[in-house]
Amino acid sequence: MDPYKTIIACTNQKGGCAKTTTAVNLATSLAEGNPKLGIPPSKVLLIDLDPQGNASTSFGVDKRLDVPTVYELLMQPTGEDLNVHDFLIGPDILTDEMQRSFKNMNQDQRIPKRLKVENLYLLPSNIRLSGAEIELATKLGRETRLREALAPVMDDFDHIIIDTPPSLGLLTINALAAANWILVPVQAEYYALEGMSQLMNSIRLIQRRVNNHLKLFGIAVTMYTPRSKLSQFVESEVRKHFGEDVFQTVIPRLMAIAEAPKDGAPVVLLKNPTKGNKGSKQYWALAKESHLRIMKRRAEFGVNPESVLRREAIKQGDPEHIWNDIGE
Repeated sequence: MDPYKTIIACTNQKGGCAKTTTAVNLATSLAEGNPKLGIPPSKVLLIDLDPQGNASTSFGVDKRLDVPTVYELLMQPTGEDLNVHDFLIGPDILTDEMQRSFKNMNQDQRIPKRLKVENLYLLPSNIRLSGAEIELATKLGRETRLREALAPVMDDFDHIIIDTPPSLGLLTINALAAANWILVPVQAEYYALEGMSQLMNSIRLIQRRVNNHLKLFGIAVTMYTPRSKLSQFVESEVRKHFGEDVFQTVIPRLMAIAEAPKDGAPVVLLKNPTKGNKGSKQYWALAKESHLRIMKRRAEFGVNPESVLRREAIKQGDPEHIWNDIGE
């Protein structure tokens, strides 16, 4: 596993902390890019490793869709040659599913032109994955199944983001074994503070025994209520203990963010990032901060990987287009 690749596990053993929402919106923002914010488009793989499959339904993906999922990928016999791309839902199908879902819920509205993706790929999940914890328990290399599956395709993506279940079981361990970075969303409520020490201890254990390349990418304060003294207290405590690891961007508790899955698309696609659409604006701000943090970490390690989109465009004989779109 390349220790310099951007593979981020979005993890917190506490549920209800906007973990899936953060993974989905960050993956979408990094994939599609935003020239005004200085975010170049990137080829991104989003892995739904939660049996609830909420990352998949965030794009309107029908769980009854007859496609292979991450469950089948993890259950393949060790050593068998796999093409992970056979398990992925590509941008065209994701766009179709989002637009279909939006139209079903908003029959009197036109489908927004921005409701599409071009560079995002999804490894979906569904309820079958709930049995994986038990089935993996007796399998060889149970902690590293995902890492082994991703190894052949790592160079096919600029970023890989993994949404994990709200637990520290085998599925989450697989995510942390495959990742180089961990992003921790922290709900701005008191109980979230109590779980942080347990999570950090678990991360240190994974670092020692499974993945010594795993590092903290950042901590994002979510579901923040500006007028709440409790929210202010939790943010203050998190910043006091974790300092610069905490993103400056704070994700507010907003109905627009909560309602986005109903329309079958991430809020960063449903709403323009304007002052009146603070949910979209803040997630785009988090994406910009993440992009800058990725660039900073790459500079620290002295690596400057070529953009996968640019490489593919040049291979297809269209370098001018991709240079204009991505820039330097």
